[in-house]
Amino acid sequence: MVRVIIAMPMSDDPKTPLPTETAAPVAAPRPRRKKAYSRYLILVGLAGVIAMIASTFRGSAMVYSKYVDEVTRPAERARWVGRTLRVEGLVVPASIEHRPGTRDFRFRVSRNHAELAVTYSGIVPDTFRDCAGVTVRGVLGQDGVFRSDEIVAKCPSKYEAATVVNGECIVGMAPEAPGRRM
Repeated sequence: MVRVIIAMPMSDDPKTPLPTETAAPVAAPRPRRKKAYSRYLILVGLAGVIAMIASTFRGSAMVYSKYVDEVTRPAERARWVGRTLRVEGLVVPASIEHRPGTRDFRFRVSRNHAELAVTYSGIVPDTFRDCAGVTVRGVLGQDGVFRSDEIVAKCPSKYEAATVVNGECIVGMAPEAPGRRM
């Protein structure tokens, strides 16, 4: 700050103030506010874009992927009721039920001797059949039935394809040879 001294004439009159030094402030240059505003606008815009991206991924990214035996454990079942998740397993032989004239399907999915009843309404993939590896996406109900809104059937390879032997799915070997049970 710069001080400026102003001289005042002296007077004998008591009402006249005595000369004093007064400092007239000199204004310092003000910072540019346009830069500050533009930075805030950029930050707010960036936060908005991030929020929009996060909200679009929220529905699909927050879906858990579990195996049938993980969802059907008595201790874990209540945790998954009402939540959207993907469940993976094999279609139980002779469990596929289709209502003629509709797109409604009921079937069971299994893994490690645990089974889960599934309902689905829609078009099923061509590879959807007994012992097919499937991933179903939907919600587990209080009644233990999984209400699926999507089915993805895995394409079987000749080495990992499951076949039905004595009413069970055998994975990875020809039907006449013993294999792994799922």
